[in-house]
Amino acid sequence: MYSDLGLLARVSVPLFVIISGLLLAHQYPRVEYPLQFWRRRLRRTLLPWLLWAALFFALTVTVGGMSPAPAQSWGWWTGGAGHLFFLILMPQLYLLYVIWPKGGRGSTVALLAALALQVALQLARVWLPIHGGWGKILFLEYGFEEAPFWIGYFAIGVCLGLHADRLPRLGRSSWMAGPLTIGAAVLLLAGLPGRIATNWGPWVGGTGAFLRPSLVLLTGLILYDIWAAAPALSRLGGPTARRAVHSLSRNSLGVYIIHPIWLLGAGPLLEVAPRPLSLQEALPWSLLPVALLTASATAFGWGAASALSRSRFTAWSVGRAPRSADLVPSDPLADRPPGHK
Repeated sequence: MYSDLGLLARVSVPLFVIISGLLLAHQYPRVEYPLQFWRRRLRRTLLPWLLWAALFFALTVTVGGMSPAPAQSWGWWTGGAGHLFFLILMPQLYLLYVIWPKGGRGSTVALLAALALQVALQLARVWLPIHGGWGKILFLEYGFEEAPFWIGYFAIGVCLGLHADRLPRLGRSSWMAGPLTIGAAVLLLAGLPGRIATNWGPWVGGTGAFLRPSLVLLTGLILYDIWAAAPALSRLGGPTARRAVHSLSRNSLGVYIIHPIWLLGAGPLLEVAPRPLSLQEALPWSLLPVALLTASATAFGWGAASALSRSRFTAWSVGRAPRSADLVPSDPLADRPPGHK
């Protein structure tokens, strides 16, 4: 069951890519100063990566038991330093945004082309008889941190950000969303196209699971479900819930970066904890410690990211401007364009 839940949860990073593209396009419908735009993007991604990669390397060596010798840790570094590969991926997509078509027809054509390219590459990754060489390196081993394998997700966000007026038109088909989402989840869990794939097994597990072709459909439907349910959930939660969601969204990159620190510390403790808090218990008894671990890791990352964002000396480490200069909603990696009022 947990393996199935873990696979379904793989929509998280694709959704993060979509939302980053959406909010970036909403803030920057035009990029008037490409070099300045690119420098700011690098400052919000690669600079934090340098800091956190060094920290997580130390933690992985001391807690995870990885050898610090270059021959043993080389793959960890070239793989983006674990979950920090996201900070290597996003600058590639931001560079593409500089030349992305911004008009109505152009952005639609770009969206369709990007989705076709992404799905074709993901299918090629699992179907082609790749046995070594550059094909293995680019497709199997490091595809998860290469922009072409994610460009469709980014294109969805950019298209929605540039043309937010198109969203209400989708409401006419909301009655189909639930059954389609369930069907897409079943398709993903069924392992298609693994039945006829050449490269499966370890290549579609871990970070490779983000590149499963059938994940694209489920991600798009869950995005639609969230959008359709958002107004009702906002009214139900009231102002307090809206402020909490706003704070969490602004600190979401920091939460993503920092939360594994809590997992590294609390996870082993819950494995040896007595009932009912032990992760070693069979289902359904282990659901309680899993829920506690998830909630506490989120809270830890949220609190740490919020604290770091308060100072101009540390805000950069979580991809933020100091709070005093960060007054309007933005994506986790964005800032305001020069001269914007």
